[in-house]
Amino acid sequence: MKAKFASFFLLVCAAFAAFAAPAPGRVVLGGKAVTLVADAVYLFPSAKDRVVAVGGTDQGLGVFLTLVDPGFAAKPSLDRAAGAEVYAALSPDLIILKSSLKKSLGPSLDAAGLKQLYLDLETPEDYLRELKLLGDVLGESARGEALVAYYRAALERITSRVATVPASERPRVLVVQASAGGYEVPPATWMQSILTERAGGLPVWKDANPGSGWAKVGPEQIAAWNPDAIFVISYRESSEKAASVFLSDPLLASLRAAKGGRVFAFPQDFFSWDQPDARWILGLSWMAKKLYPQRFGDLSIPAEAERFFAFAYGIDRARYTEAVRPRLVGAIGD
Repeated sequence: MKAKFASFFLLVCAAFAAFAAPAPGRVVLGGKAVTLVADAVYLFPSAKDRVVAVGGTDQGLGVFLTLVDPGFAAKPSLDRAAGAEVYAALSPDLIILKSSLKKSLGPSLDAAGLKQLYLDLETPEDYLRELKLLGDVLGESARGEALVAYYRAALERITSRVATVPASERPRVLVVQASAGGYEVPPATWMQSILTERAGGLPVWKDANPGSGWAKVGPEQIAAWNPDAIFVISYRESSEKAASVFLSDPLLASLRAAKGGRVFAFPQDFFSWDQPDARWILGLSWMAKKLYPQRFGDLSIPAEAERFFAFAYGIDRARYTEAVRPRLVGAIGD
């Protein structure tokens, strides 16, 4: 934790030193996990005019940012493995990347004299820090503070209501990704695990995957956990279909969660709401309501989703009704 704070402190110092000049006019977003970076940057209205190139942002369910930026489809799409020469050819004032790329790509970008900003965007706390930082860097400090206030208030609404639930009464939860005909669980430090705990659940898989990526689990292990609630994720196909396939396995259909009607398809629009994308706050709110419907009877997930897209991306009701709501998949509820 101390190392991460020190790293962030140095990042902030470097950012303020680099951007004492006017806000960058030409911004390039690239590298691995660029979708998460792009969705965060586009929370700022000036991104439409500043961003000149982006790596691929389609996880398999469509390109969301075409709804936010009318000129998005015409912007160059970078290969996620692009080297410094590709970035240099775009004459960027700033390149924004995930922090995981700093060691591999940073030295060559430094050698080319290109300014970079690295973002973690892995936890709720990362979002609270880095949205403020992005606002300062892009010359939209007031917008950054408004975004932080929105996320902080929504996060507090959830965590404050579940805080009084004793550990002995918290539901045992399993989050699985349907992948290649099987199932995988996330690492203990990833957003899926964090959301489960913040929503008041006990992640049954937490000690089973201390690694840095998704870990395969078989039906027998899932049956041994026998959780109270199961959330099924899919990134490239309908999560409802994935949840239906899960329940078609006789062994899995006999689990406590299945018999109690608590196997839920994780919501999707263009992206699944479980990951460290800007939508994580919707995923947290939805999970909390599924686990504690009586504590969150006043929380309407459809209404919260419409509010989110309006505030976060400026998508008005007519556009939301036409282009986003028809894509909502999963056990959204009321």
